[in-house]
Amino acid sequence: MNKLIVKCCVVIILAGILSVMVIYGRDDVDVLERDKVTLVEKYFSPSDSNVAVGIKTKKQITVENKDGAECAMEFSNKKIFEVNCDKYLDFTIGDKVIITYKEDRLIRLGKK
Repeated sequence: MNKLIVKCCVVIILAGILSVMVIYGRDDVDVLERDKVTLVEKYFSPSDSNVAVGIKTKKQITVENKDGAECAMEFSNKKIFEVNCDKYLDFTIGDKVIITYKEDRLIRLGKK
């Protein structure tokens, strides 16, 4: 009988700890958004300028040129992300892709 009471107390304490961890752990989780989209436009920045020009539309946008991101891509969900030109060179306009992003920062880009 004594062992049963000890086991029940341990289970109750562990359940309490688990519930506290779940409640406080939810607040720290960063929400990543994931979309299946089509690549609509690619923008290139000639010679380290802050203005990138679209390949198809010739539209000009401002880029920040931070972290080696000299280019930008626009997707069918109307989002434009700055990317590294060399890393995403094999993506072409019209490709169906899956993007993972947080706020205005692209986390991952993959072909469908």
